[in-house]
Amino acid sequence: MLVIMIVMVFVVLLGAFSLAYQIYRLTELDARCRGLKHPKFWGFFSIGGQNSSGFLLYLIGRKKYPIEMSESDANVMSSRKQKAGVSLCFIAVGAIVLVLLGVFGNLPYT
Repeated sequence: MLVIMIVMVFVVLLGAFSLAYQIYRLTELDARCRGLKHPKFWGFFSIGGQNSSGFLLYLIGRKKYPIEMSESDANVMSSRKQKAGVSLCFIAVGAIVLVLLGVFGNLPYT
């Protein structure tokens, strides 16, 4: 039981780190396509903060810059969005299994 819980914790952490990386890359690509200065800074800035305040500030600040995205950039953006969705699934499945193990893990076998 403990081994399964440890594995699920690592699944949740894998999903969380992967999601943060995908958000970083999505923001960097979006900032580059919009012509913002220092797109890597904006990518790093977007993943900072407890409540995604950096990402919200980026979304508010980018409104005045029109996007000029090529077909290859659009394909990369779509791929990154799908990978972020898979990361969210890892987090959700791992968290659900951890909760179920926490609730039903110590029941006696009768």
